[in-house]
Amino acid sequence: MILYKNIAIILWYVLLVISCFSCSRQNILNKETKPSFSLFKQHDSLYNLTVNQNITSDFWELSYPVYHFQTGDVDDDGIEDAMVGVVKTTRFDSKKAKRLFIFKNYKGLVRPLWLGSRLGQPLVNFRFKKVEKKPRIWSVEREKSRKYLVAEYKWRKFGLEFTRYLKREIDSMSAFTLLEK
Repeated sequence: MILYKNIAIILWYVLLVISCFSCSRQNILNKETKPSFSLFKQHDSLYNLTVNQNITSDFWELSYPVYHFQTGDVDDDGIEDAMVGVVKTTRFDSKKAKRLFIFKNYKGLVRPLWLGSRLGQPLVNFRFKKVEKKPRIWSVEREKSRKYLVAEYKWRKFGLEFTRYLKREIDSMSAFTLLEK
């Protein structure tokens, strides 16, 4: 008797799982989902940037520490891009520092849009913003005087182009407060 109850319970769970899987799969196949980027941490210095589109996904391995991740349409083409702040050296700068990498979703594949070695000054952090409905990246950078500045950049064909300083020669608290506005 107990054996039959256990078998009945197991069958009930199996049927429940199968019906849930087929319902969710049907919803995925019938409903077009908007592609989105995700960042998955494997360990301290290994991350996977993933783009999910309907039932397919692709990833780009980032084998260095990540300090910031954000999404937004940087190049204003109507498709979400991923901005990843990484700490690493580059071919043009052998000093380990914070960098900004921008990735695009190219037909469901993660592809680099810009792998920046440097902005105007050493980068501290960044944010994607919409300024008067235009995509912009605001950055906090360290001045040579050891104070901070907040700068604005826009996408220009093959990279970021400086547009203006929002503030210069300010303390870190003021810079981060402005960055978060």
